[in-house]
Order: sequence, then C-alpha cells, then structure tokens
Amino acid sequence: MKKIRSEKGAIAALVVVTVLMFVLILMGTYMAITNLRKSQLESDIRIQQLYGGDVARIEEVYNEVIGEKVEEGPIFTTVTNPPDIEGFNKDNTYYVAWDIESSPYEINDTIPISENPPSNWYDYTEGINHWANIKTTGGGNDCYWVWIPRYAYKVPTRSSTAQTIEIKFLEGTSNVPIGETGEITNTTPTPGTWVVHPAFTNSGNGGFGELEGIWVAKFEASSSQVSEATVNTDLTTTGGGNTTSLQVRVIPNVTSWRGITVGNIFTVCRNLTTDGNSVEGATSVDSHMMKNTEWGACAYLSRSVYGKNGAVWNNPYYNNRTNYSPITGLCGTSQDASTTDVNNTYRYNTEGGINASTSGNVYGIFDMAGGSIDYTAGVLSGNLSNGRYYDFTTIDPKYYDTYTGYNDIKYGDAVYETSIGSTGTTAWDTAYSEIPFSTSPIFKYGGQACNGSLAGIFCFSSYTGDGHTCNTFRPCLVMSE
Repeated sequence: MKKIRSEKGAIAALVVVTVLMFVLILMGTYMAITNLRKSQLESDIRIQQLYGGDVARIEEVYNEVIGEKVEEGPIFTTVTNPPDIEGFNKDNTYYVAWDIESSPYEINDTIPISENPPSNWYDYTEGINHWANIKTTGGGNDCYWVWIPRYAYKVPTRSSTAQTIEIKFLEGTSNVPIGETGEITNTTPTPGTWVVHPAFTNSGNGGFGELEGIWVAKFEASSSQVSEATVNTDLTTTGGGNTTSLQVRVIPNVTSWRGITVGNIFTVCRNLTTDGNSVEGATSVDSHMMKNTEWGACAYLSRSVYGKNGAVWNNPYYNNRTNYSPITGLCGTSQDASTTDVNNTYRYNTEGGINASTSGNVYGIFDMAGGSIDYTAGVLSGNLSNGRYYDFTTIDPKYYDTYTGYNDIKYGDAVYETSIGSTGTTAWDTAYSEIPFSTSPIFKYGGQACNGSLAGIFCFSSYTGDGHTCNTFRPCLVMSE
C-alpha cells in the first residue's frame, strides 16, 4: 500500500509540474506575441510619425524602423563649425556637391536637406578647402549659397603687397579656437594680434548677434527675368533694372542684375525670405544686402591656407560699354583678363574656371573679381540718405557699415588693412582703391570686367547709389536670433 501511495504521489507531483510548465509556456508565448504586437504597433506609429503616410516609401521605411541596417550619414571634418541649415525649409533646400573627377565637374544638387548629405558635401581641411554649398529653390528661383564659418584672424601688417592671412576657426558662437582652450579677447586690430572677425560678432553697428557662420551668394545676383536659355538676348538689357517686382536668383551662366539702386537692392535682398522667393518658408533666417565686413570675411578666408591663398582671377567678360552685361561664373585665361569675346573664358565648373574661385576649386565663391562691381551696404556716416537712391536712416543699423573716411580704421572689411592709400592702385594684388566721398558715398567691391588689372577681390571704390549698368550686388543669409 505504501508503494502504491508513493507512486500516486509521484504521479500527482509530475502532473502538477507538467501543468505549471504548460502554463508558463502559454504565458511566455502570450507575452512574446504581445511584445511582438507592441513592437509592430510602435513601428507603425514611428513610421507614421516620420513619413505621415508616405505610401510610396512605406516598405523601405518599415525595414529601416524594425531594425534592419540603416545607412549612416558621412562624417565630415570638425575643423570648423558645421553648416547651419536648421532654419531652412527642408522641402526646397538641397545639398550641393560636385564630382571633380568628371569634366566638366558634375553637380549633385538633388538631395534635400531632410535626408543624409552626399559624402563629398564639404571638407574645410587645409589643402582640400571644399566649402559647404546649398541651393534654395523657393518660388522656382534657384539660389546657390556658400558657408563661411566663424573664425578669428591674425591682423596683417598694412602693405600693398598681398599676404597669407592666418585663420583660426572658432567653436560654436564662442571666441575659443577649435582644439584650443584659450579665448580670443582682443578687439583692437593691431597688426600681429588675433581678433574675431566682425562679420560673426556684435561689433560695429550692433551686428546680427554671435554667429556660427554666414551664408554668402555663390555668384553675383541675377533676377527672375533672365535665364541661361535666353542669355544672348538678356545681354542687351540690364538683367533686371531698377525694380523691386522681380525675385533674386543666384545662378551661373546668366547676366547679372544691374541698373538697380541701393535702396531697391536692399529691398529685394530682404524679400528673399518672403513667399515666392528663393528662401521662402525658412524660419529664423535673415536675408540682406552684403555688408563690407561680410565681403571682407570671404576675402580674408580666401587669402588663407583654407582658401585659394592667391589672387582670385577676374570674371573678364562684358558685352559692351553700354550695358556691360557680364555673365556670372566665368573666369579669364589670366588673372587680369578682360574680354568681349565669351569664347576667351572658362565656366566656373571647369579646370580653368576654378581660378576665379575664392577656395581655388569649384566649392568657392565666384564673381568677386571682375564681372560687375558689387554694391555693398557700406556708407559714409554723414551721407546716410539720398532721397533718389537710398535711405539708410530708415534701416536698422545692423544692416550696414558706416565710415567717416579712410582713416576711420575698421578691421576685417578688406579696406584699411589690405591697402596703403585712399586712392590709386594701393590695394592687394595691385587692385584699385578709392574711399567713398560726400558725392559718392556708397562702397563697391571687386571692380568690373573692363577694369582688367585694376579689378580684384581687394578692390574697393565708390558710387552715388544710383542704378548704373556696371553695378550689381550680392545677398547674404544669417541665422537670426
């Protein structure tokens, strides 16, 4: 009997254990199914959040979200602040890069900034000098922009002979060079000292705040009235004229926008962020007419080891001495070339064309020597208003630089530091220099195609603010506070 009872007890215990194991298996299966369903639900929710029901890409996105290998974006150099693209409309802004192994260099400007950038988007490493480019396309008006990162420079000794300008890129909006710990605090532009370039600071007339960098138009401005397809007939015009009803474009292979007064230049540049314009839909992006200090920021970086570090060659072409009519993005066959034969030029995206680039390659800024003369927002302080051409008294002072004369020593603006006189061929690269005066109080930079050796990135001169057929402009963008 004891044996039977013992066997019955063992059988009962086995049954209990078996039942418990079965229950545990059922619970585990249930939890696994529940977790799977939860994971699938979370994946579906994530997909909806990211793509809002973009059915065309649902399979691709689903595979990414549930854990299949996701392609990582490229890692770019950290010698500078990364390009600030946060405020741009992701639906009409694109990365821009080039295949420099092709001839001519093949452009890649079709990847929106909502996606990973191409691996060759930018690289500011010394000797590579691929400055970051983007394209904005709002309203069907393409504009190409180049990123100038925040930097400090060592003030050069005044001379008519060009020098290499030493540059230190700065961390974020600080005054600390990347890779260092000490802050640059000097604000007195004494030759041989380090100063933070004023284009990125609150110096001068207040500025735009402390900036990580600025976006600069890659070419001289053109208008929505011209195109590459109609360039031959456009050359018989001023490319836009004195109006604010046209939109700004910044593209190569068209005639630049001339015949427009300084007051109207300021308006069309400010309009860039409104509906129907190239930078529409952007948030916290400020568009404006280029200031003297912003021109200087491009010129100084160009004359460093992070730029061409040599003379920027002329855009040499002009159609005639009535409309002048240059074509954006061209380069001459020599530094000081000047020609009315377009066949004696190179386009910007060719091996010959890159001599006219601030970076010495296709990634830089063009038309800063020759082409048309670029009006800038720099003016004599005693002549802030001319009723016919401009009125800076109605404009926030952060949008322009003021001067009392040549000996009103500014820094970073490619005037006093890079020339030895107020009139004559006293600027770097034998460029012409002429400080504005009471009847001609507005700054212009770069010279024009017909100037030949007098033109250059360090050339500065003056005019009334009228809409002359020689004079064009260049917009800039900053991230506003």
